[in-house]
Amino acid sequence: MLININNVRRESMENAFRHLHMPSELACEFLAVFARMEYALKATRFAAGDGGGVSACWDKFANEADERFDAVASKDLKEAVDCLWNNPPRKQVLDEGQSVKFRDFEIDPAQRKLQQLLLMVRTVRNNLFHGGKHLPGSETEPGRNEALVRSALVVLRECAQLVADVREIYEQ
Repeated sequence: MLININNVRRESMENAFRHLHMPSELACEFLAVFARMEYALKATRFAAGDGGGVSACWDKFANEADERFDAVASKDLKEAVDCLWNNPPRKQVLDEGQSVKFRDFEIDPAQRKLQQLLLMVRTVRNNLFHGGKHLPGSETEPGRNEALVRSALVVLRECAQLVADVREIYEQ
């Protein structure tokens, strides 16, 4: 008996994402673009660490790219920024009773707008990757999670183009 491996993979993927409330392809695309962008930051001058590890310096990147980001006037980017800014992702936290809850994102007026947006993008990534967005009762506002992922994807793709050395690594 022959097993069609493509059917097995598709069924496995559909099963893994069955409660995600968005196309599995969108979730995978977002995670791939996020990973490429994070690597591009770490492979350029936007990295911190030592022999024990390395991390991307998202805030350093945001501070350098902020003015260029503000100068981009595409309709898609404006819509994505408006979506994230007006309906920011919620952060997963433990409440006093040690139950996992989602807390509203708090805008920090001391940070630049791109810093805040990239923190929102990272929160979207954390929620998707770690945060229980795949559980049956996780979407109480239909379409919200998908809109946040789509918007974060637009912001990431635009950010990847703002700084030459980051763009070069990202596009490899």
